[in-house]
Parts: sequence; structure tokens; C-alpha cells
Amino acid sequence: MEEIEIPLELVELDENSFHIIVTASVGCIEGDFIVDTGASISVIDQGPPFSHEPLDDVLGIHSGGINGEIGEMKLVNLPALHIGGMILKNVHVALLDLEYVNNLYRKRLHRRVAGLLGCDFLVQHKAVINYENKRLTLKVTTDR
Repeated sequence: MEEIEIPLELVELDENSFHIIVTASVGCIEGDFIVDTGASISVIDQGPPFSHEPLDDVLGIHSGGINGEIGEMKLVNLPALHIGGMILKNVHVALLDLEYVNNLYRKRLHRRVAGLLGCDFLVQHKAVINYENKRLTLKVTTDR
């Protein structure tokens, strides 16, 4: 396994309310990805088109956020996720409308959120968040 270090940014939305952000891209869509240790599954905004393959053997799943039910999501396979100079292949994510999150980010930070890196991704890649050095370390297999 190879270790990669990715710069992260601590973004303050309100006083004492922070999000951890890394930059990644899916196809031609590059944007901010929130590192969300509380999200059980990684999510990509379903708004802009990008290349993905439906996961036929998995039915839609239901999820809930801290403020209530999110609703049905569609699970897909991303052929490639570009992060930290690496290309991770066959990454499973859920498609979800991130309009609410993007409205919040546009109002406060004038930025766009492309997705969330959830606990599934973070556990799979044995993620370590270093707040002092502002780095996200991931372990990836070299065949990716």
C-alpha cells in the first residue's frame, strides 16, 4: 500500500462551526469535497453530469441526516476519482442532490461542493486527519 498526503482546508461556516475540505475531481467536475466522518456513505452531487455506472445489484437506499430523512439515493460506481495526484478506480458513492449544501456554501463562501467523502471511504483508505499540519493521509493500493 502507498500513502498519499492531501492538503486539507478547515473552512469556518459560522463561529466555531467547521468543515474539512479537500479538492478532488470526477471526470471534468472538480470541486470541494467535504470530509464527513459522520456520513456513512460517500456522496456525489447529482446535479452536473459525469461518468458513472449504476450498481444494478444494489437497490436504492434510504438515509437520514442530522436534521431528518434525506430520502432515496442511488448507488453508483465511479470509474475514477482524482484526489491528491492519485486516481482511485471503481469508487462506490451515492448520488444525492446537494443543493441545500451548495446554497449554504455559496452564501457564505462563494464555493461549490461536489461531494462528501464519507466514513466508508475514510475507513477503506485508513484515513488520518492531521489538523495541525492540515493534511489528510490515505492508504491506497498501488494497482489503482
